[in-house]
Amino acid sequence: MMLRLKTPLGLAALAFILLGGSASARIRASDVRALAIDRVLSPAIQPLYVSSPAFPANGPIPELYTALGKDLSFPVTWDGVPPGTRSFVLIMQDSDAPGAPALHWLAYNIPGDAKGLPRNIRNAGEPKSPLGMLQGINYAGGVGYIGPNPPPGDKPHHYHVQVFALDRPVKVKSKADLEHVLAAMNDRVLAEGEVVGLFAAPAPAPQAAAHAG
Repeated sequence: MMLRLKTPLGLAALAFILLGGSASARIRASDVRALAIDRVLSPAIQPLYVSSPAFPANGPIPELYTALGKDLSFPVTWDGVPPGTRSFVLIMQDSDAPGAPALHWLAYNIPGDAKGLPRNIRNAGEPKSPLGMLQGINYAGGVGYIGPNPPPGDKPHHYHVQVFALDRPVKVKSKADLEHVLAAMNDRVLAEGEVVGLFAAPAPAPQAAAHAG
């Protein structure tokens, strides 16, 4: 099978593997400033077609699903699932957060026969529905989904909803962090895809000029 390499690993990762290094070890040492979808290294990854009924690709995420609204998780769907899929992982990251992508949602062990996730998943390590799905820690230290909340006045931030089809559930407990889940995904990914949504918080209103007295 052909080994598919993605940025930012590139030639450095290829040299590491050809010299006898472990692909899994190389991924665990990769740049945490990269999106999850650019850190995965697995044989023959196929495209997965990811979308959301809540917003168009590269379109605005409705305020309902943000910190300015009700902070509900939005529905996500996927298609093009390859044979042998036993579970899915969903990772939502803000690529415009300073320093490193901010993790807004980490859901794993989503059943392999799922076609997506409904709106308003409960924020719990084991939300019970869909049965078997687990959730990890987001950037704010909570469990489950946390909606977009960029600084007021920033240009629209890009929220990457990345979905991975795996050939088995990941052997990670609930309330895990991203690094543990990524390590457990090494060499298990069959297909991957993403949909990107945008959100910008309104700029603060200018203060009214003081009246001369």
